[in-house]
Amino acid sequence: MKTLFTTLISCSLLAAPTFANNFDSQHRVGLGFSKTKINEYFTDSTVDWGKGIKLEYGYEFNRLVGLNVAYTKNKDSESNYGVSSDIDGFNIKIDADIGYKFYLENLNIKPYGLIGLAHHNEENSLSWDGGKLNETYKDTSIVIGLGARAEFGAHIYTDMRVDYAIYDDADYDTFSWTIGYRF
Repeated sequence: MKTLFTTLISCSLLAAPTFANNFDSQHRVGLGFSKTKINEYFTDSTVDWGKGIKLEYGYEFNRLVGLNVAYTKNKDSESNYGVSSDIDGFNIKIDADIGYKFYLENLNIKPYGLIGLAHHNEENSLSWDGGKLNETYKDTSIVIGLGARAEFGAHIYTDMRVDYAIYDDADYDTFSWTIGYRF
């Protein structure tokens, strides 16, 4: 009986910190800004894929792992020497962020690395005096990156990240900043 009582007390004392710092899984939605640059292998040049809007949903499983689903729409137009170029496209990304959430007084910070899949769809239009050329690209790639998320109070968060994907012999580097609501 004495052994059972000692074991019961030891288990309850060891479990107390776990219950005191309980993590509730959290959903979040956000709206933000994105900017993408394309590094092409064949021409060894960098092209601006434009600025755009980002819509994201996220779910935190625990302090370490979260899931993100994002839709990004970018657009850009340029005109040089009588030739105009229009780029219009979108990305859909599903990734896991892996890091550690640090709890401060009224602020939580989670630096993380990310890995996932990204689907890319792009329409290019090139026009000049004598004609017009339209191209469409679609591809799926692995996406990797780094970011940090800060949570203010119980419901507001902001997320900054840089991710990197390779589609059809070109590197797509995307910077995004999101502000959203946790529930």
